[in-house]
Amino acid sequence: MTRLPRMRSALSVLPLAALALGSGAAFAQSADNQIIVSGTPIEESGRALAACIEQGCPPEEDIALTLAHAENQFIAGDYKDGEATLSRSLSRNRQHKASVPVPLSDLYRASGRFAVHLGEARDFKHATLDMRDVLKDAFGDDDRRVLIADTEVGDSRAMLGFPNGARRIYEDVEKRALELGYPRVASFARLRQALLSQAEWDVREHNPALLEKYEAALARLIHEPLENSADFVMVAEVMKARLNRKLDRPGATDALIERFVAMGGTDTPVLLFNEPLDSVSEGGFPVDRRFGFIQSNTLDRLTTPQLNKPRFIDVGFWVRPDGTTDEAEVLRAQGPEGWHGAVLDSISSRRYAPLDIDRTSPGFFQVERYTLTSRFADETTGTRIRRREPGFRIERLDLTPENTKDLITTQS
Repeated sequence: MTRLPRMRSALSVLPLAALALGSGAAFAQSADNQIIVSGTPIEESGRALAACIEQGCPPEEDIALTLAHAENQFIAGDYKDGEATLSRSLSRNRQHKASVPVPLSDLYRASGRFAVHLGEARDFKHATLDMRDVLKDAFGDDDRRVLIADTEVGDSRAMLGFPNGARRIYEDVEKRALELGYPRVASFARLRQALLSQAEWDVREHNPALLEKYEAALARLIHEPLENSADFVMVAEVMKARLNRKLDRPGATDALIERFVAMGGTDTPVLLFNEPLDSVSEGGFPVDRRFGFIQSNTLDRLTTPQLNKPRFIDVGFWVRPDGTTDEAEVLRAQGPEGWHGAVLDSISSRRYAPLDIDRTSPGFFQVERYTLTSRFADETTGTRIRRREPGFRIERLDLTPENTKDLITTQS
């Protein structure tokens, strides 16, 4: 029986979901199938970092302890404190970029992750650029790590609403990677172009030109694979099945599931389909009471301390051996509860590839963080008071320990 390749390797070149390198709180399954929370307590990680700073420990150790403590603060919902922890560490350690470029780039990356959940679009943009520039200064333009970081810069442009800029970056990375002999990096850049085409078509589903462009991007990944890129082909096939299902082409998801079964299943959860989260806004203003807000014709509600306090939930759920999800529940929450149902409904609709595990096993327990946020506007005419944009966003971050799962493809 042919085993499927571990698709994580296709995406691990760009840690999109990784917040830090430290060992924050972890959710795991005990021997009797009870869910336990473990990890270094936030007080302990804070003391370890403070002792390191007091003793003048080496920059690499300082950064590692910073990331561990900031991760704990993020998991605890202390977003602003975690951001401050990272900022102070950057002040201490950016002068050491020549000696510890990779750890310092991780520090900038973590800072960008915090900025996303806090709605700080400008800080996210700058942190991503600084992350790339640290690596470029240390290793030069042609280093594989720098090309990957350039792809992350493209991701940031796409997330901030500049798809044309993102596409130019992805195309340039693909071209340079092929010239330098990095086929997997080139495949990853192709995948990012396909994902960008998917997002563009999702916004305007009735545009046949965008659909043609998206299908062509998938076809290139599937039918013109580069060397050592079989896992990228599989990711593209999953995306193709999702598209066919959305276009009501019968049997698309079922056929892909049958292929996974015939090839022996997967040893980690591979997401094939899920219904998207319900919209949280309309016409620029919140209208859905499930999300804890009421319609307003002003931006006053968007500047209140209540909105500035993080609103988040940690959701736990099982991926059963047959690929269905079960027992999705909110493990921890902060803020109004009205928007929780939309997240739970989306998770309950997921269909994963069948797992190559004992049918009597409960499956894999997953934990994901969802933050309801709104970005700060760049400029507001007539006032110096910072105001948030009227649209709301739900940001997701995977909290499941690496040794218990491997969420392969995500659909936001």
